[in-house]
Amino acid sequence: MASRALAVLGSTLTLACLPTLAQAQATVAQVFNGEMLGTNLRYFESIAGIARTSVGDVHSYRVQGCEISANAAGGTVSELRLQLSPSCKADLSSFIGTFAPPANKPLTFGAMSESSGGQLEFYADCLHLCGNAADPSVYALWQGPHAVNFTEVLLEAVLADDAAINASNQWSEAMQKTKGQDFVIDTRFNCERDFDEVANQSFKGVKVTAVTIGTELNKPGC
Repeated sequence: MASRALAVLGSTLTLACLPTLAQAQATVAQVFNGEMLGTNLRYFESIAGIARTSVGDVHSYRVQGCEISANAAGGTVSELRLQLSPSCKADLSSFIGTFAPPANKPLTFGAMSESSGGQLEFYADCLHLCGNAADPSVYALWQGPHAVNFTEVLLEAVLADDAAINASNQWSEAMQKTKGQDFVIDTRFNCERDFDEVANQSFKGVKVTAVTIGTELNKPGC
């Protein structure tokens, strides 16, 4: 009886450890991967492990020390987000093929624009009189063609370091000069594309702090 009880206990412990082992063994390349888009959340978590946190349909995971989140409305993964750092790099090739910038180099707005062969659409939470509650972010959207199933890439840069702040100031000043201060304060630029060229130039060398990939991605409005 004792040996049977130990066997049952061992089986129970093994099952309890499966999610932890899956999470520990998963790699960023396996989880932040184009093949994961459109999959069932249960399948996704069989690779990524159990979510650390969930807010509505957005579930967050830590994989190889990197923060990855999945939007899974209706139980299907529709978008993936990776927070970047020197040890957490994004390889976009599984999502958008040859449109992806080199994975072995830091991801910048300019690198994405160059590899995709097109101008990015720029958006921002706030650029002027933002307050001190939290650092705002600037976003750049790339909309893929039919060849990559119209996959979208949303690059993000938190306005916290000098390079990002200086770029945002250049973009803001160019808009204020033409459209006035209220245009920038009210973020009306988010619904106009007249200043994307200025933003592309200003943010060309700025490093991306997070990247989201999917379809019909949310972005700041006006």
